[in-house]
Amino acid sequence: MSSLAVRCCVLQRLACVLSALAFALALFAVPRVAAAQQPAPSASASASASARAPVRLPSGVQVTPLDEDRGKSTPRRALGGFLKYARAGDLQRAAEFLDLRGVARGREKLEGPELAGMLLRVLEWRVELDAEALPDEPNPPGVGAEGIVLDVVEIGDQTHVLALQQVKLPNGTTAWMFPRSTVAAVRPIYEANQRRWLEEHVPEWLKRRQGPGLLVWQWLGLGLLALAAYGVGRGLGRLLVRTLINVVGRYFESAMSLVRALSRPARLALGVVVFELGLPYLILPASVERAIGKASNIVYIFAAAHAVVGIVRVATSTWEQKLPEDTIGIVENRGLRTRLAMLRRIATVLVGFVAAGLALLQFEVVRSVGLSILASAGIVGVLVGFAAQRTLGGVIAGIEMSITEPVRIGDMVEFEQGEVGTVEQIYFTYIVVRLWDDRRQIVPVTRVMAAPFENWTRTGVDLLVPVEILADHATPIETLRRGFREVCEKCDKWDKRSWRVDVMEITDKAIRVRGTASVASATDAYDLRVELRERWFTFLQQLEGGKYLPHGRVVSPSVEEAPPPSVRQLESSTTPDSSSSKPSPKKG
Repeated sequence: MSSLAVRCCVLQRLACVLSALAFALALFAVPRVAAAQQPAPSASASASASARAPVRLPSGVQVTPLDEDRGKSTPRRALGGFLKYARAGDLQRAAEFLDLRGVARGREKLEGPELAGMLLRVLEWRVELDAEALPDEPNPPGVGAEGIVLDVVEIGDQTHVLALQQVKLPNGTTAWMFPRSTVAAVRPIYEANQRRWLEEHVPEWLKRRQGPGLLVWQWLGLGLLALAAYGVGRGLGRLLVRTLINVVGRYFESAMSLVRALSRPARLALGVVVFELGLPYLILPASVERAIGKASNIVYIFAAAHAVVGIVRVATSTWEQKLPEDTIGIVENRGLRTRLAMLRRIATVLVGFVAAGLALLQFEVVRSVGLSILASAGIVGVLVGFAAQRTLGGVIAGIEMSITEPVRIGDMVEFEQGEVGTVEQIYFTYIVVRLWDDRRQIVPVTRVMAAPFENWTRTGVDLLVPVEILADHATPIETLRRGFREVCEKCDKWDKRSWRVDVMEITDKAIRVRGTASVASATDAYDLRVELRERWFTFLQQLEGGKYLPHGRVVSPSVEEAPPPSVRQLESSTTPDSSSSKPSPKKG
């Protein structure tokens, strides 16, 4: 498969994963919660809000589908009817769900629709509206005289309550409506929100409702705000980075790499800050604003994780740069380089897990099922361990290898016969070995921890280089020793510590002689071995004209070893005309 096809496959899978994540965010970010949780007050004059639950849902209340008539017999029908007519633009009918007896006589028809429109905007700013979460009973249990509290707003030293109450009408009947106290609080709350000036200057044709509860101008505002936040965050981040580099670079050159590593998460965080500063001016519904707040928190979490990983990488890289470049001769430096590499990777994985966990905890669903997950962690752990035993085994073996250090970055190792290389990188599940011809050999860490291999520089870098040649049986051994010593003295890579010549084997064809010489650095072992072999073999070639090179021998039988006459006669009798025929030449 070509690299282009592989990339396309990877991009396709990545797109599927991102689509699934987007669907999950859309599913969990806007939960259907009853006018329940109180968001931060949008009124600029608000100092604080009540900590109690905005909507008090009595226990034991059965939930039935919403009846969309104009009845006000239950809290659900009252809130559902008000939202239905107010969102449809029929503010005259929506005003029927307000107790307007506190309005001056004769101005009910004039101020009623206006107050209904203001109440709809206030509720959308501050409350996640869901009528089906309210009880559908005329007298729901657990609801007191104050009714169902939707929101509590403090403006200055005054506290305003937005609620639904069972109001007694002049004809003696009761109905669920917004009481006079809520109607009286609508205008002060609406006028206290000084960020509504943007909405008041928007043309009417942009105030049509599109999508999940947003108006056209709000959708446009979100897009423009996102572009502005991206531009401002990128521009401010670049300016801040340049300023820090110019200031810090004069005194601490090593801190410049840290500033560059933190530039990207800083730009991302600045962009989100700018987006959140402009978000309140769009007067978004509380549910949408809460979902955007969760998304912003997730971005902050991943920006912080990115910054922590950048700090760890810069710190470990700076430490590595201060080590000598040629660490092959210093065992402590090779071990330190290996530990720094593993620390960098372990820190990256741990920070990623923590960031993912904090991001998931932003959703109520994840927090609510947390105990269930912990309760079933044993079974899940067994299943995951069985399904990914090889992967987990490789990761555990990698951590074990980083602790025990059978190999380190810079060590010369031999896993295959004749395949000697230098350990270039060590990862969780495999190591990379650079061979002598610049090929890269990938070795799983499970093999490193389970199978034997050779580490030429485990405790030091000085080695004994063996060289073997074949010689004739008549070769004088002392002459070979003297010749090997002369050959060693001509090699610049020999460190003059030791040399030796031994006869290792005698066969029927030749003798095998081994010479060993010491070398100061394992990186020079291959070059010294090749040079010694060439020079020593040349010495043997030139010794008495190559007389002592290996020779092939054929042993002919002597006269004493001839077969007995009876056998010869037997052979000649079986061959016709043997007396007249000449013996055929023997094939060599």
